[in-house]
Amino acid sequence: MSRESYTIAGLELSAESGKSCVVPTLQTYKIRLSRSGQNQALLHRMYASRGYSMETTISHAPDASTIVAQVGENALGTLSVNFKSEALSAAQLYPEIISRLHAEGRRLCEFGRFAVDPNVRSKRVLGAMFHIAMLIACRLRGASDIIIEVNPRHVGFYHRALGFSIIGEERLCQRVNAPAVLLHIPIAYAQQQIQRFGGRPELAAKERSFYPYFFSPVDEAGILHRLQQLD
Repeated sequence: MSRESYTIAGLELSAESGKSCVVPTLQTYKIRLSRSGQNQALLHRMYASRGYSMETTISHAPDASTIVAQVGENALGTLSVNFKSEALSAAQLYPEIISRLHAEGRRLCEFGRFAVDPNVRSKRVLGAMFHIAMLIACRLRGASDIIIEVNPRHVGFYHRALGFSIIGEERLCQRVNAPAVLLHIPIAYAQQQIQRFGGRPELAAKERSFYPYFFSPVDEAGILHRLQQLD
């Protein structure tokens, strides 16, 4: 079955509209896996808007799973999951840290190439993307830890949204010609948060993370089944 044509999850959400609109319109987001270049235009636009160099960053790794959120044929969000130890991008900038984690027996998974259209403000869409990424990392690939390189100004977002913490100090990332820090989260912690908050958006008023916007246990089981069919 083709990853390019198979929907992993669908979300029907109220579309952003003007204040004068009396009846809200609904928009259907499809979350898919992709090995094609359909997310390249979005990456180009988002990275260019931040002044990043892009060519080596968006080269598509054949062993990476790329999650694409789209409305119709338009890709509005993308996130890649790289699970091949010898091809982790972070190993180029933080070789001693990656080597230490491997020596400790950690099974690393790397999130990367995260880009979202500025018009997408829904935490449900972002939560769905990150939940599916974590299912791929943990349930399909047996990862014990997730790492991600981010610009220092984005550290707060990843800490609040998912619980990432800094594991590597600021360095210049030559791939994008911008500063970066290395973030880390144990899969066990993420699983605890998913079990506690997943599928319970009513808790979002008190819980600042994205975890209340993750899927419920029942929905998670269905998504995992679809992912296993594609694996």
